[in-house]
Amino acid sequence: MSLELEEDINTMGVKTSFRGVAALVGMVPGNTRDDLVDRLEHNALARCLSDNDGCGKHREIAQASHWIELKARAARLNPQTVVFDDSILPADVSLGEAARRMALFAPVIVIAPSEKQSQLISLLSAGEIDFVARSGEFLSLAAAFVERRLRPSPAIEPEFSSAWTADLPSDFAEVLRHEINNPLTGILGNAELLLSQLRPSLTPVSVQRLETVVDLAVRLRETIRCLSTEWERQHSSIHSA
Repeated sequence: MSLELEEDINTMGVKTSFRGVAALVGMVPGNTRDDLVDRLEHNALARCLSDNDGCGKHREIAQASHWIELKARAARLNPQTVVFDDSILPADVSLGEAARRMALFAPVIVIAPSEKQSQLISLLSAGEIDFVARSGEFLSLAAAFVERRLRPSPAIEPEFSSAWTADLPSDFAEVLRHEINNPLTGILGNAELLLSQLRPSLTPVSVQRLETVVDLAVRLRETIRCLSTEWERQHSSIHSA
């Protein structure tokens, strides 16, 4: 079911029991967007849901018609993946900047002219985005990338998970946060300081690389937080059993 969400700033038209969407599509309204949404509804989502309901609660498709709307919905709707066309971006927002911002919320599929792929090398190398050149049968490729992003990762066998966590020290979560998160915070802080103080004197490529450091550091810090929280949960359940 495709969602044309209301503009309410608090709920964005989403019921309180709704936790996320499968795909957030950012494209100018028209036949191209309608075609992509139709492909997602009848192909990518259908296949994903047939795999033991692998998408779980992530089933609907949300849509955005411009950049501000895309940013707002990405922050509030917890999409499993974001696919957007560069035609929705205003003149003062580069494709690289837009892709980096969206990658903070979810894996991204970018649709743009082939000559713009060079702006996304760092994100492509990190595996955070996929690029679809806007030519030929590009919608089929975009739908295939969305389907791949929706498929869940293979679950770790419970026996392996229990054995692994049982051998770790009881304060592993604290060690993880201290030994990795603290240095990471230093990296993030210094990168942001360099950007704020030296941006006017840096080349565009250097600015882009520093911004990539900042974005990836933020993403890694969130991953560490999730890992430590999950370990504490599993460790508590093992020892309370």
